[in-house]
Amino acid sequence: MEGLPDELYVLCREVLLDCDQFESHQRLRSFCRGHTALRPLNFKLEQASNCEALIELNLPILIEYEDIKHGWILPVLVKALRDVCPSEDLRWSQLDCLYIKLQEIGGRRQPLLATTSQSEQESEQKLFKTILRIDFDEQEKSVKQALNKQSLHKRIAAFLVHGEENFGQVTLVTRLLSQLRELQNGRQIKIPVDGMGDVSNLWNEVAKHFINSNQISLLPPEQIIEKIFECLQTQHLIFIFTEVHRTYIGFLSELIQEFWQPLLERANHKETYLVMFLVDNKGAVCKSDIPLAWDVNQSEYPAFPLYLPPASRFPLDKLAQWLGMAVATELVPEDISAETLLRESQGGVPELVYQKICYYCGSSWEGRLAKWLIQ
Repeated sequence: MEGLPDELYVLCREVLLDCDQFESHQRLRSFCRGHTALRPLNFKLEQASNCEALIELNLPILIEYEDIKHGWILPVLVKALRDVCPSEDLRWSQLDCLYIKLQEIGGRRQPLLATTSQSEQESEQKLFKTILRIDFDEQEKSVKQALNKQSLHKRIAAFLVHGEENFGQVTLVTRLLSQLRELQNGRQIKIPVDGMGDVSNLWNEVAKHFINSNQISLLPPEQIIEKIFECLQTQHLIFIFTEVHRTYIGFLSELIQEFWQPLLERANHKETYLVMFLVDNKGAVCKSDIPLAWDVNQSEYPAFPLYLPPASRFPLDKLAQWLGMAVATELVPEDISAETLLRESQGGVPELVYQKICYYCGSSWEGRLAKWLIQ
């Protein structure tokens, strides 16, 4: 929205000048911290030495800013100011009148996703990339070791990514693919395998990524393997099989023996990487009979996927370390503490941590952030 009508802008300014909460930057921030929908404003409010300057600097921000979850923030703020004002106070009537006028024009505003500025999108993507750096250091180290061990051989690697629900397994895979040089710019083939009971179903799904044909179901695995190795002549190829905890008993063992190991037997590439991730969001697969390598030096690796350290809660020191960096680069409000994130995320459950960081930054984990991370 490009500003307010002049008359309404003047009314906003006059009404807000009368509000005690605008006496100082500190008092206004304290007021916003006490209201869920207003907390993201703490990161956006400009400082000023007096009430008039505070309004002049921040009213344009309030007019333009929309929160993904709570919508246009100016009427939300006005309503919050009204609700803490005694109903017999003249300011209550002024704020109520202003709130009604803002509500009337609010319905004519463009939806948030259509009006998000380019700078806001860039800022949000920077936040997305930074969030990927929170912990998971142990898992990344194991993957690096496995890739390095294969660098002088046929470049093949396979991993079981696992942990309890909401512990960030998919986000961990995104981090590895975006930050490890050996996996960057690779062709990613993501297939949910929940409900699959036969490896032929998997071959058919893989074939769809290489062959444009109505006869895919009739293609033998040998032909699909040929297409896979044609791809590997020019680029890395990364299979990401999700929902592996929802497959039928025995399917994963067949996947390894009848899909993955035949690829290894035929492999003759040395310039690109062939990688497979099995993603378990329940922490159940490693307790089954699936064949796994528990150490990168085992002779069974990489014919068997490497058991990575399970995704776990983020510890306080890792959150504090990340926050120090994020605050220094002005990506998150400086008043967020690691203790608060830990307390509000059931002791550091990764996806709850992500949600809280987005909440304090005026973004949404359920919106663009989660979609960007797991695309």
